[in-house]
Amino acid sequence: ADPTWRLAPRRLRSAEMGAAPTLTAREIQVLEGMSHGRSNAEIGRELFLSEDTVKTHARRLFKKLGASDRAHAVALGFRWGLVR
Repeated sequence: ADPTWRLAPRRLRSAEMGAAPTLTAREIQVLEGMSHGRSNAEIGRELFLSEDTVKTHARRLFKKLGASDRAHAVALGFRWGLVR
């Protein structure tokens, strides 16, 4: 067993071990943009959304995923097969 796994915070472990949360189609699009390294402004231009709207979708998907930041959200998205 990986000894670092035991050191992970309980919240992180439970989020990563559970079933994939349900994200809206727009949240998945925002997560995919993040997975390609795009900024909120770039994602907004691509999806015809304001940067503030992208930030709102990002906050909601972070909460649903139990992610602390963009990198964590993307990692969880790949783990659960939400992004390619």
